[in-house]
Amino acid sequence: MLSPKEMPFKGRILDITVPISPITPIFPGDPEPSIESVCTLEKDGCAVSRLTLGSHTGTHVDASSHILKDGPTIDNLNLENLMGWAVVLDFSLRNGVLTASILDKVFNDFKIDESVSILLLKTKSTSENEIRSKTSDFQAIESDKRNKTEEFPENSVYLDSGAADWIVRNGFKTVGIDSFSVDSFSSEDLPSHHILLLSNVNIVECLDLSSVEAGIYFFVCLPLKVEGCDGAPARALLISED
Repeated sequence: MLSPKEMPFKGRILDITVPISPITPIFPGDPEPSIESVCTLEKDGCAVSRLTLGSHTGTHVDASSHILKDGPTIDNLNLENLMGWAVVLDFSLRNGVLTASILDKVFNDFKIDESVSILLLKTKSTSENEIRSKTSDFQAIESDKRNKTEEFPENSVYLDSGAADWIVRNGFKTVGIDSFSVDSFSSEDLPSHHILLLSNVNIVECLDLSSVEAGIYFFVCLPLKVEGCDGAPARALLISED
């Protein structure tokens, strides 16, 4: 267990969770999220909503059962591996594949000690995030982008099998990315998913790292405890040391 000295709660908290709403971008073919009011304060004295969403909606954690037969489900993950010191590496100026040599070069620019067990990959450009945050027609742009996801899948940054092997060799317990997948959108066999999950490396996808600079942070990510499920939405936080 983590000792009190290892919990830097005096630092600044950064919420890196993608909010869930009817316009949350989704991976092509996943269920579209909806939020429906079933009870209101005026009529029923309390507000209750019905939520419809996929297990991989918004910021989420992949369970091994997502792709591995008889793999552990989301309610059986070791939560200690989803909390700890993390390094955020910035690849927002790149497109396409991340290889082991690319990861190694950027990683070695930091002075990393053995306590860092979580790797977070920032891949989206600042200009894209500025457009999202400043536009007055956010809903229209998000809906349009979601509908067009299949038209430009290879714009995303992803890991090849060598990069996944590098993550395992370096002892990371969790890897997170701000894209829909650690694999290429066009991949059918999902090699990076297989390598990571077979090695008990947690995968967190669809993080919001738009306001996060490269560096060292304390990371907390808790997926919903949905029994027998292949994944679940999660609330993800970074705590800075300053």
